[in-house]
Amino acid sequence: MVRLVFKERSFSEGREETGDAVLILDEATSTAELEYSPEAGLVIRRTARRQAENITRSGFLLANGKRVGSGFTLKDEEDKIDERLLQEGHKYR
Repeated sequence: MVRLVFKERSFSEGREETGDAVLILDEATSTAELEYSPEAGLVIRRTARRQAENITRSGFLLANGKRVGSGFTLKDEEDKIDERLLQEGHKYR
């Protein structure tokens, strides 16, 4: 398994727990699972998803020179948009 952290609008290898999203690439099942931080906004989530989709098409080059993720199936929680992101800011009177 390879763990990529989405931080500052791009994925990178890392063991950090902090980040807007985490992409877990499982080579045994050829799946990529994208998990978002609860604090990640809608724009960040969409950006992470687009980049994760690109990784599943062309792969991600690791520091050791190995490319992983190409041809993987992406699973994410995109369908479950947090309720706070759907609320109106305020109403004008």
